[in-house]
Amino acid sequence: MSLAPEDTVAVYGGTSLSSAETDSVRGAAARLARVADDLRAASVRCLGVSGDLALPGVGGAGDAGAGSGGIGASGLVSLARDVARCLAERARACDLLAWRLLRAAGLYEEAESTAERLVGGLVTAGTFGTGVALGSLGWLGLAGVGVLGAAEAAGRLGGAGATGGALMPVAGAVAGAATRGLAPWSDEVVAGLGGGVAFAQPGPAQGRPGVAGGAGVLAHVAREVPLLGDDDAGVRLTRLGAEDFASGAVPAWSATGARSVREALARVDDLYPGPGGAPPATIAVQRVTGQDGTVSWTVLVPGTQSALPAGHPWDGRTDVELMAGQPDGATAAIERALADCGVGPDEPVTLVGHSLGGIAAAALVSRAGFAARYRVGGLVTAGAPTGLIPVPPGVPVLHLETPEELVSNTDGRSGAENPRTRDRVTVVRSLQDSADPGDRAASGSLPAAHSVATHVRTLDLALASGDPRVAEVTGRIGPRLAGESVTTSYYRVERAGP
Repeated sequence: MSLAPEDTVAVYGGTSLSSAETDSVRGAAARLARVADDLRAASVRCLGVSGDLALPGVGGAGDAGAGSGGIGASGLVSLARDVARCLAERARACDLLAWRLLRAAGLYEEAESTAERLVGGLVTAGTFGTGVALGSLGWLGLAGVGVLGAAEAAGRLGGAGATGGALMPVAGAVAGAATRGLAPWSDEVVAGLGGGVAFAQPGPAQGRPGVAGGAGVLAHVAREVPLLGDDDAGVRLTRLGAEDFASGAVPAWSATGARSVREALARVDDLYPGPGGAPPATIAVQRVTGQDGTVSWTVLVPGTQSALPAGHPWDGRTDVELMAGQPDGATAAIERALADCGVGPDEPVTLVGHSLGGIAAAALVSRAGFAARYRVGGLVTAGAPTGLIPVPPGVPVLHLETPEELVSNTDGRSGAENPRTRDRVTVVRSLQDSADPGDRAASGSLPAAHSVATHVRTLDLALASGDPRVAEVTGRIGPRLAGESVTTSYYRVERAGP
């Protein structure tokens, strides 16, 4: 069954309802369900009446009454059927409202079937065996698998382009169907594969099980195999001017603060080489001064721009290093940029990241050293696998995910399994369940499902739903993004070389 786009949004975490509120929501949903049943019964009775009226001799002598101002038998039949249709529509509306109440209260997730959990367990077990087999191939085998996998990912994401909005579509209905079919089980697939690889190679996995251990093995391969390069000499940052952008100008918003979390997230798309004309691996640091003179900062971080190891750290190697919790070039670059901008210890820093940028932002926020140097004002991630990354209490966090993008589930967790705290909210939207043609098309395309634009639309729908958890977390983050005076610094990041 296709749903209205706003009904494909699920929210997890945030401030939970009290037991009394939960009971009230359940009671209201139950009453609506009973009303829907009564309306359906009335609809059936109206259809029965219309059938009786249509029988010869039951509705009177033809349409004799019609000539003297009456409706007539055929008119009564039509009226009864219209009433039946109207009652049936109202019953469906009540059913949908009851479902929305449970969904908004976070109770609908309890309906997950035992069969679904069983299938998920079987998928994880099966792919664990595959992971063990791949891990047993040794370095050359894992490197070959990594190269092939990266090449496939690059092809699916439009070649060497960025993962932002202007990407080539995935060709063919088969690829679309495969993406939609894999989406519900992608977290189980990754959990099994990662666990199997970690089990087969405990040394490089550093004894860590699961996805983190498997990512550690792949990170080791990416650094040590000569074909992929072993550059560990750090990163180099270069401040950018208008002349460094393909358009000859910095983004139009450079001198203005974001008026909302939505606007800040949308700006990340302008940092990709495709849509914004920015150099590869460009990040932005925005200084915002409020009316009272207080200063806050916003860091905008795009995602992966090369599936294979590249001359910059926005590549596949950094992805697996971040997933493994190992030192990486992306977080090092962000910290260098903040230091270069002169961010003070009492000035709130909000990090907004897409894909790899979201993982890097979350990894930074989770580190005690970063929290000791900077005051974290908020964290927003879109299309980023962050379920394994802890975040300190008191920091407002918003995660945006879609199952069809597959990327956000590469930590072996679905959005519903992300940590749930008062401060941490995850919004998940199923594209393939939506009745909107654009959402349906995006559900079969990895670039479209993973794009910044798709996640911005998810946030729009979540806000429009009136969910108090989304309103609260965006309300806590948003005020720090705008101010009276704004300056933006852009940095290109490169690996420093041997």
